Amino acid sequence: MIHLKLALRNAQRNLRRTLLTAATLFIGISLTTFSLSFLNGYMWDFMEGMALNHGHVRVVTQEFADREQLQPLYANIEDSAPLVELISAQPGVSAVEPVIKSGVILAVGEEIGDDFGMLVGAEPSLFVDLMALDQSVVAGTWLTGAKDEVVLGRKIALDIGAEVGQEILVMGSSQYGSMSPMSPTVVGIVSKDGLIDTQLYMPLEEARWMVDVPDGALSLLVYGEDYHVEVADPLAAQLSALPELQDYSLKSWSQDPMVAQSLPIMDGINAGLSGLMMFVMVLAIFNTMTMSVLERTGEIGVMRAMGQTRLGAVGLFLVEAISIGIIGGGAGVLVGGLGGYWMEVKGFDMGQELVDQAGTFPLASVIYGDITPELMIQCFILAVVTACVGAILPAIRAASISPSAAMRSRR
Repeated sequence: MIHLKLALRNAQRNLRRTLLTAATLFIGISLTTFSLSFLNGYMWDFMEGMALNHGHVRVVTQEFADREQLQPLYANIEDSAPLVELISAQPGVSAVEPVIKSGVILAVGEEIGDDFGMLVGAEPSLFVDLMALDQSVVAGTWLTGAKDEVVLGRKIALDIGAEVGQEILVMGSSQYGSMSPMSPTVVGIVSKDGLIDTQLYMPLEEARWMVDVPDGALSLLVYGEDYHVEVADPLAAQLSALPELQDYSLKSWSQDPMVAQSLPIMDGINAGLSGLMMFVMVLAIFNTMTMSVLERTGEIGVMRAMGQTRLGAVGLFLVEAISIGIIGGGAGVLVGGLGGYWMEVKGFDMGQELVDQAGTFPLASVIYGDITPELMIQCFILAVVTACVGAILPAIRAASISPSAAMRSRR
């Protein structure tokens, strides 16, 4: 208690400098809290998008997994119904969706161009119930169930100049390598993120006809009961133990190459941002505590001569720095948290042009923040730790002052 009273009294001696230091902490922590809430929101949207498109767990044949970049249509699951029934009966599984994904060439009219797209064929339970693509239609309607229908992603529709009601040419390939043309009518255009916008969607049966897999699929997408992205790895491990799936490749969404490349980058951005802010705040605290030590050299010497220990001198300056850290950091967390909450409710429009430039990356045009109590606590702790780090060297310097030399200096 004595150390706290002395620390607060010392902080008030040069109130202007103390307030400037607290303001530096306030700005740094508020920016850190706001920025991390934005990055957390972006990462959450990215992971949710990948999990929905990939499934929490994806099941393919081992041969397909080995040659996936070549899209070996012949390495399909020939009869998917028994596997769907088997996996659906496992605890923790809420849905199993057979899916056909195949690269196709698209054109309006009969002349083949060089516009490429990824055809996705699945049941309405995937498109509507899980991915909610019917809520992202920007023109026309979603698939009605009639024959020869297709819904285009917004970017694909722009690239080929297709409009709702037009008949387009979709040139795909069967599993045997023969050309497999279709002429569906565009019934709708959908826009959600960079990945959704570069795909086209049709009923599973018509996609099966194109690749000539009457009863099968290229992959099975498995979804956990609570749809949380963190259920994926345990669910993959659980299903991999089934004897009937030993000859198949099972991977969670987090093992997708795009995810494996993106997550370390985002973690690095988080660490870099926090490190930069911490460096600036450490310098501010260091400057304040150093000046405080220089101004109070004589006083420190008197206190040392009266019996104050080195540890007590260190504690005095650390308590002063922590007090500044609590005030500046606490205010910064509150203001940054309010900004993060506003971002969580309103979102930030990145612009459709950025989404188009992202290619097949699941980047939405509007990014929402994700502010949590855990994040706010972490940022507050960061402020206090930063204050301690910035004060430790000046505090040690104060503890090393000789009482006789300090009193002779008359400071």
